[in-house]
Amino acid sequence: MKNFPHIKILILNWNGMDVIQKCLESVSKLKYNNYSVCMIDNGSIDESLAYVKEKFPDVEILALDKNYGYSKGYNFIFKKYINNTEIDYYLILNNDTVLCDTNLLNVLNNSLEKYGNNNIYSPTILDNNKKIWFGGGKLIKLLGYTKHIGLNKMLNFGKYKTRKIDYISGCCMLIKKDLIDQLGGFNENYTMYYEDVDLCIRAKNNNIDSYIVDDTKIIHNFSSSFSGKFKFKKIFSKFKSLLMFIYLNNKFILFIPVLLFHLVLFPVYLIIYSMKVIFRK
Repeated sequence: MKNFPHIKILILNWNGMDVIQKCLESVSKLKYNNYSVCMIDNGSIDESLAYVKEKFPDVEILALDKNYGYSKGYNFIFKKYINNTEIDYYLILNNDTVLCDTNLLNVLNNSLEKYGNNNIYSPTILDNNKKIWFGGGKLIKLLGYTKHIGLNKMLNFGKYKTRKIDYISGCCMLIKKDLIDQLGGFNENYTMYYEDVDLCIRAKNNNIDSYIVDDTKIIHNFSSSFSGKFKFKKIFSKFKSLLMFIYLNNKFILFIPVLLFHLVLFPVYLIIYSMKVIFRK
């Protein structure tokens, strides 16, 4: 008889009125025998919280009093469930995703049985144009360099199969509840970016691997996450998290030269990114 562990889908929301409907509608169509949903609302000031309460009454809600960011927002719910013995796994999911495969949880559950039930898993993640956004994570730990494998490649690119990778994107991550409890959740030194990379590195230090699962896909409407002037705040937040990651994951004697390296390159990176924003308009 097939085992269907209980999967609690966790969706962190902040002012997600333009995306949360499609996300929850796709979640509601999942063909899996044992899952439930919780939305953590990070102090939204739009109508998204009230909308979910009215339209999706089966969704459990944890309403926070302000925006605590990604790491702390999720850690609130991890702490709430720490003594819960009914939950086996968390599916951490962005509110701007759409699950285009109703068998997503079944496929991920099959991967648990095939590759190990203690490991961390992600489906292949596509962008709005159905091109690959995340086909696995590549990391150079010394430099804090991260890369989305297959970024902007067509889905039939061919070489992306279920396999071990360096890290899983926090956009969609299946992880054992006991592992989250053991690791203490996300590192709250990160408020935006590198939370997922840091978690996977700490898991790897405990002999836990990360896998990208090519047999199922979701869509990430990533343009909804950051727009307009907020893109530049995004740059500085990412740079801050980059330096934090390097500091926490390398010896201090190596941190100083790597820090100087990134400080020199940051203005160049900022100019290049600004040009991209200008020419997209």
